[in-house]
This record gives sequence, structure tokens and C-alpha cells, in this order.
Amino acid sequence: MRALDRFWLAILVLVPVLALLVLPPFGQRMVILVGIYALMGAGYQLVFGQLGALNLAQGALFGVGAYSVALLAPSLGAAALLAAPLVAALLAMVVAGPMLRLQSHYFALATLALASLVNLVAVHAEGLTGGANGLAGFTASLPRGPVLLIAVWLCLIAAIVLQARLLAGRLGVQARLLREAPLMAATLGIDGGRWRLAAFAIGAALAGLAGAFSATLSGVVSPEATGFSIMVLCLTSVVLGGARHPLGAVLGAAIAVCLPELLRDLQGAWLLAYAGATLLMVLWAPEGLAALIDRWRGVAAAPQVTAPSLEILPPARGPRQLVLDGVTKKFGGVAALQGVSFTLNRGEIVGLVGANGSGKTTLLNVVTGLERADGGTIALDGTRIERLPPHAVARAGVGRSFQTLALAGDQRTTDIARAVATGAVFLLLDEPAAGATDRERAELARLVDRLRLAGRGVLIVDHDIDLLSRVCDRLICLDRGAVIAEGTPAQVRADPRVRASFLGLEQDAA
Repeated sequence: MRALDRFWLAILVLVPVLALLVLPPFGQRMVILVGIYALMGAGYQLVFGQLGALNLAQGALFGVGAYSVALLAPSLGAAALLAAPLVAALLAMVVAGPMLRLQSHYFALATLALASLVNLVAVHAEGLTGGANGLAGFTASLPRGPVLLIAVWLCLIAAIVLQARLLAGRLGVQARLLREAPLMAATLGIDGGRWRLAAFAIGAALAGLAGAFSATLSGVVSPEATGFSIMVLCLTSVVLGGARHPLGAVLGAAIAVCLPELLRDLQGAWLLAYAGATLLMVLWAPEGLAALIDRWRGVAAAPQVTAPSLEILPPARGPRQLVLDGVTKKFGGVAALQGVSFTLNRGEIVGLVGANGSGKTTLLNVVTGLERADGGTIALDGTRIERLPPHAVARAGVGRSFQTLALAGDQRTTDIARAVATGAVFLLLDEPAAGATDRERAELARLVDRLRLAGRGVLIVDHDIDLLSRVCDRLICLDRGAVIAEGTPAQVRADPRVRASFLGLEQDAA
């Protein structure tokens, strides 16, 4: 998310100020409604925009906030507006455990089920919610008119400014990695589970607060407040305004509130016109209206955060030895790893070779926690790590790069730099020379030498055995998940089993 510049901050402040100064009560009511939906959308941006997860329960959590303020206002007064977001966030945290483990469409279906459950409770728990008739007569102690407008927009401004400030820096980089490269994020020590829980809970709190304000504005709460139409409005407004722009939720809410009013003269055809206008907006500005306005203003795209330099490497501190002992891994009936054992010391460069399908990448995945070993142990100075999640393995001192096919120049070493920046003592490099030019191979060899001098242990998987022979102290060869040779590069290259399985020289294996 880009930082909030003065242009957008001025708009954010001027809208409520001008509404109070020049608009009649109906116009102020519209501005309050825009602020309410923008507040709900700002919470939705955290899960949908920043993490890329399709959460279909935001509308239901909006309804939870509305019912909370209706039930609590008679006893708590205006303090019920503070309690409502807490109730919504608590509900989100209670159900988050099993839901946040799900991926992609499964997560969307789970949140849809939650939304349906909330709606069923609203309809059928008549003793609590009033059933289909809903609840009314609870607004006597709640703010009204201009006071409500000020309260809604102060909360909205605070939420947007804080969110933009936090996500414009390091947290924004982490969110982007979780969204675009979750496996890489995990191996860099980023706890995706904690991120998703925080985003889901904060998003729920903002939805609950928006629902509380909505109930205060209308003076009545019914099951419609938990209906799917609220969710569609939230999703549509965030997409139209810009899912990852600080003002995206505000512009989207303005469209969602004002466009139906402008098209109301079309009578029964207004909904069709609204759908058509929405479709045109999506086709014309897929990145959102806020980003389109920035482009018209000539605002440069948000700068990409570059990886730390690898020219100067700090000395390694931490565990001195990575030990694998009898590590096994099966996928169904296929043994991907069969009793793999070896040691990697700090300041040592080891190459891992083998034919395609021999288990090299699986081994890296198991060491870094992306796959769970079926047997054996993996330890750092005697501390076992084979049961730790990937982010915990990374924090313990094991970094990882991924295959970098078709990358060139600085991009080739970007994820290596990120792994080094975490303070990793042991680096596992997955085919760093794939598709590299001779110059890039030479640069990679120099980088590996600097890593050795800085005291880091490096395990390199690559098919370029000539490069590995130049830079590695030892080579290990895998065949069908088992270690068939280990020793100096010359010893391993001369081994007849290696020449048969990896180099394809069957005549030397006889």
C-alpha cells in the first residue's frame, strides 16, 4: 500500500468538514453513509486487498456490530459503540482457528458458511434479535446528526491513516510476499497464520464498528443487516475504489452510495444501469478508481522495496551445525527421501546433485519446514527443528531461495539477499544458476565465496556440476531419495554410481 499523500489526506478531511458547513441534513446523512461503508471497506482491504483472501463474512460481521449496539445501548449508552467492534472481533477470533488454515476457495466457502450462520441466528433467535421484525428504540443515548457524522469520519480517518502508515513500509512488503509468494514468505520467517488472524480480527472490528454506526443512523436493526447484499456492496465498493489504495474504500463507498441515487430517476432500470456502470469501471480501471486518479495526477507508482545489498555481509552468528539424520519422506507409496543423513557446518559450501526426481527439492522443503518429514531428525546444534513450521525454522537460522529460471541481473540474487537479511546462518539455494549466463555464474561463484568468508553454511542444489565443483567443499549425490555418494567434488564425480545415475555414463558403472 502506498503512503497517504497530501492530496488524498486533504480530501479525507475536507469531505466531512464541507458536509457540516454546506450540506442539508439529507446530504449529511449521505456523507455519514459513505463513511460507514468506507469503514467496513477499510477493514475488508486488510484481508482481501493486502492478503488476497476472499472473505465473504465481512457483511455478516457488519450485522454483528449492528445487533451488538442495539442490544447494548440501553445499558451502556454511547459506550456500546466501542463494545460493538470488540464483539465482532471476538467472534472472528473464535472462528478463525479452523478457517484461516484453509486456502483459496475453501476459505471463501468457510466464510460464506459463517455469514449464513449469522443470518440464521438473526432470523430465528427471536428472543435475542427480534427475529424478522428486528430491534428498534435503542438510539436515545447514541449520537445523532452532525455529532454522528464527526464520530464516523474521525474513526474512518484514523483507520485509513494508521493503515496507510503501517503498510507503506516493512509490513507492506511482508503483506505483498504473503499475497504473491506465501512459501517464500514463510521461509523468510514471516508468520502467515499470525498475519491472517490479525487482519481478520481487525477487519472484523472495523466491520462491527461500521455496523454499529449504521444501526445508530437508521435507528433499527433487522436481519437484512447480516444479509449477503451488504457483503456484495462491500466487495464491489472495494474493487471499484481500489483494493490496496488507502482511499480505495472511500471512493468505492462514495460510488456505491451516490450512484444509485443519481440513477434513481430510471425507476426499475436503475439497478441495470448501476451494474453497467460498475462493469465499465472495472474494465476501464481494473486497479481501482483511486489508482486511476493517481495516474491522471502524474503520481509515480509506489517504489518497489529493493533487497538488501550483498556486497557487505555481516558475520554469521547463531548455530554452528545443521545435522540431518535418517530423514525420510513419502508421498503416497513413493519414497521421496530414504534415510538421508549429512552434516552442514558454518563456513562450508556443500553441493547437492542428482537427476530430476531424485529428491533434491523435496529435501530442501523438508529442512525448511515446507514439507513435514515422516521420519528421522533435523537439528541445529542439537535442537530439533523437523516439527517446526516454516517461519519458525527460518527464525532458528535456516534461509532458503527458490528456483530463479529466466531471471537476470540483480533479480537472480534478490531472494538470496532476502534470506541473508533475516540473519540466516544456513542458506539452502535451489538452482541459483538455472538459465544463467557465464557472467552470472561467475558472479554467483563470487557471492558463494563471500558467504563462506562471512561464516555461513550453504547447501546448493544445481545441475551445473562444473560450477558446483569449483565452489563447493563437498558434493552429495541423491538417487531416488537416497544418498549414493558424498565427498570432495573429484571423489563424487569419479564415483561410478554417480556417473551412471546423474551424469548418464552407464558404461562406467559396470
